[in-house]
Amino acid sequence: MDKAEGGCRKYFALDLEYRGEGVYYTGLLDSGESGTVWHRLVTEGDGERKADTTVEVCAADSPCQVNGENTKRCCQVRFDNPQDALLFEVTGRYLWLRVTVKRQIYREPVNEKIRIFFPKHTWLKYLPEIYEDDRNSASFLERYLGIFQSLYEDMTERIERIPSFLEPSEENRDMLYELAGWFAIERRELWNDRQLLYLVRNAWRMRGQRGTVSGMRELVKLYVGREPYIVEYHQIQPYFDTEKKERLLRGLYCAHSREFAVLIAEETAGEKNRFLGLKQLVDLAKPAHMESKIVVLTPYIFLDRHSYLGINSVLGQYRTCCLNGLCAIPFSVLRRG
Repeated sequence: MDKAEGGCRKYFALDLEYRGEGVYYTGLLDSGESGTVWHRLVTEGDGERKADTTVEVCAADSPCQVNGENTKRCCQVRFDNPQDALLFEVTGRYLWLRVTVKRQIYREPVNEKIRIFFPKHTWLKYLPEIYEDDRNSASFLERYLGIFQSLYEDMTERIERIPSFLEPSEENRDMLYELAGWFAIERRELWNDRQLLYLVRNAWRMRGQRGTVSGMRELVKLYVGREPYIVEYHQIQPYFDTEKKERLLRGLYCAHSREFAVLIAEETAGEKNRFLGLKQLVDLAKPAHMESKIVVLTPYIFLDRHSYLGINSVLGQYRTCCLNGLCAIPFSVLRRG
């Protein structure tokens, strides 16, 4: 239970967890002033799993003990499955709720949040006093204006909370996905919540790097967990000394100036679905006129193939070579292409 203040409104926020059918009592809510006229009760819950409840609102000016007899004597209003209800008839410094859970759709616990606003504050006081002369008509007008007042206050609160909405977090997944849509992050199903949070927080910077090598490298590293090696055509062009070497380099890396190669380790590529996701990601991030080529580095050494010392090949066991006709170089160490 927390006491908070939003704008000019004060309220108590309660988190209730219903574990089954029964009767639940809240603690005493102290407004700090005798004769407080309570304003409004708002409930929030998981719509499909929301429990079937009856809420009895009790109030008194003395901190009487919460039990069945006092509840019957102090109960001032009762609601069935309330969502947004006015409490203008509820008066007293102390308030508590008696919640009766009749039935639940599911057996697992159901969480429900309740906010109780106080003191009574209506728009009727902004009208000329003549509107308050007749008690019955004043009560009707007060409740009628309360509909629009609730809409206005809720909208004002949402506007005041916009700065907190713009600070994404993994806990607030709904807002995280909403912000991802605002920043036009494509193929959101490829990312987990931690990765998506990084993209949202760095969207303004990464947007300016889209289509560049640094932007592509950062994006692929975020997806596979290791920085890739990106080779462009202009990097291999100086090594076209002979026709044979040119043909070899074009086959290994880039066939023409509008193609680039992304080299990643086999363990980071993972399953087929992960590789296909990486391919889609690279195609989305590359310049429109460019073609991409993804090379998965297998842990073997082949001449004239993708073999890089310390990247996809390491010096393993060392044994002295003995030319006795019985020793052989294993396949996993060396194979002539």
